Amino acid sequence: MKRIPYITVLGCIIIAVLISVCGEKDIKNNLIIGNKSSEIISNIAIQRIGKTEIMGSNLKQNQHCYFDMGVQKNCTYKVEFEDKNNKSTLSNEFTCDFNKEGIVDINVRKDNNGKWAVVLN
Repeated sequence: MKRIPYITVLGCIIIAVLISVCGEKDIKNNLIIGNKSSEIISNIAIQRIGKTEIMGSNLKQNQHCYFDMGVQKNCTYKVEFEDKNNKSTLSNEFTCDFNKEGIVDINVRKDNNGKWAVVLN
């Protein structure tokens, strides 16, 4: 009689292991760009070798956009955006590792003197 609970527990462990191994998730949205300024930014683009991704929407204060960068080591990319009020394009270049566990967070800010900054957090 005591063998039945052991078989049930063993079966549950085997099923849990199979689900965790087969259920590997896709990499999604591991680069987040946030607008921390009070002005609207638009035409946010990520440029990397052989690929440009553009998010054309207008980001207001404290809004974010998300990009899937896949899994890459020492990935050099450029973050570019347009200042909607002044119609100027600004950018900054970064090198980061992208993996399954981490998220790279970049903020766009404008100081009191009107100078823009694209900052890796």
